[in-house]
Amino acid sequence: MNNAEVERPVIIPGEHIYLTTMRREDVPEYVRWFSNLEYTAYLGSMGYAATKEDEEAWFERSSKRSDTLVTFGIVERATAKLIGNVSLMEIDHRHSTATLGIGIGEPTAQGRGYGSEAVRLMVEYGFYFHNLWNIKLWHVAFNERGHRAYLKAGFREVGRVRGASVIGGERFDLVLMDIIREDVDLSRMRQMITLLGD
Repeated sequence: MNNAEVERPVIIPGEHIYLTTMRREDVPEYVRWFSNLEYTAYLGSMGYAATKEDEEAWFERSSKRSDTLVTFGIVERATAKLIGNVSLMEIDHRHSTATLGIGIGEPTAQGRGYGSEAVRLMVEYGFYFHNLWNIKLWHVAFNERGHRAYLKAGFREVGRVRGASVIGGERFDLVLMDIIREDVDLSRMRQMITLLGD
């Protein structure tokens, strides 16, 4: 059974994608994605290639209920195929902050706007359901496609750590971006609750 044949609950609906719970059956997909050195470099893990054991351990950590971490799978509506993951990490309930991480691991789904849509959905979810105020993210400066996707999703650049990432002997800045609740329309999340009450 491939991952498109596994029935998946729609947790947060979007136009072209939706966010869903993770499945143990998806671990081989994660291994395939994280064996791609270009993909892991764009995520900031230079030269990292995951093993099955790595991804099983990651799944165990990420799939357990946690007050500081929430991870959803990203599914392409047209194909019902798992294409990536998006997370809110380091959730700090005292200060209402979190860090966002995303990866579109399926090569055929990259560059199609799915990442921006997943980021928007996760940001809305975090602000509405976790009462967050500020969500930040980091990316390596050479990830220009990611930078454009984050801008499209409403993030703005707020700082850089100069030359903090090295690949092939070349230094790149780490870019800090953030978004606050005032920047985001939460009506989609409110509507989800309203629909439940109908």
